[in-house]
Amino acid sequence: MAATAMEGAALTALRSVLFRVQQAAEKSGRRPDQVKVVAVSKTKPVSLIRQVYDAGHRSFGENYVQEIIDKAPQLPEDIEWHFIGHLQSNKVKSLLAAVPNLAMVESVDDEKIANHLDRVVESIGRKPLKVLVQVNTSGEESKSGVDPSGCVELAKHVKLGCPNLEFSGLMTIGMLDYTSTPKNFETLSNCRIEVCKALGIAEEQCELSMGMSGDFEMAIEMGSTNVRIGSTIFGPREYPKK
Repeated sequence: MAATAMEGAALTALRSVLFRVQQAAEKSGRRPDQVKVVAVSKTKPVSLIRQVYDAGHRSFGENYVQEIIDKAPQLPEDIEWHFIGHLQSNKVKSLLAAVPNLAMVESVDDEKIANHLDRVVESIGRKPLKVLVQVNTSGEESKSGVDPSGCVELAKHVKLGCPNLEFSGLMTIGMLDYTSTPKNFETLSNCRIEVCKALGIAEEQCELSMGMSGDFEMAIEMGSTNVRIGSTIFGPREYPKK
């Protein structure tokens, strides 16, 4: 597919996604601006991200540290980057140093990574970093995330023990093949109820990042505030040929 055709397709797809998000939000009695679309651009070229940016979109998500470090400096500084992949402690410093406009890390799944992020944010002197606690709602061992029974504990640790992090809510990936069932979404929603009660915060102050290309409408109807959409906007992922 020629580059221009690919770009045209991405813009058409973005418009369609935003329309579907609006409809799902209205169906569940919410305003469309209560749901953020994070365009997941992993494996996609900077030129394509730039096209989607030029169409007015600002929230983008990446899964791999090396990739976001390469791309972010080549793109406008007012992009809000979300890091949504598994994050290793030894990569935290390079991530935060290279991407000053990192808006959120959605994949905090244990105290160790929270502490590490907290220390690095402080040492480089950037503004507090928004984080989501990642919950493993499917019980699959290969998925990152804290067990639902540990979500309150980890959320408390971030909110009370990490002054340079801003606890912003919860995230889940769902099943191994990246589809989710209503049960996964319900589990995350129940975690939110418990976390908000334990922390004494309103549910509106606790985001739910759930729902991807295959199931974002259902996720929105079940309360998602943040949907992570890659292939529906950008087309199938292009992994380098081995």
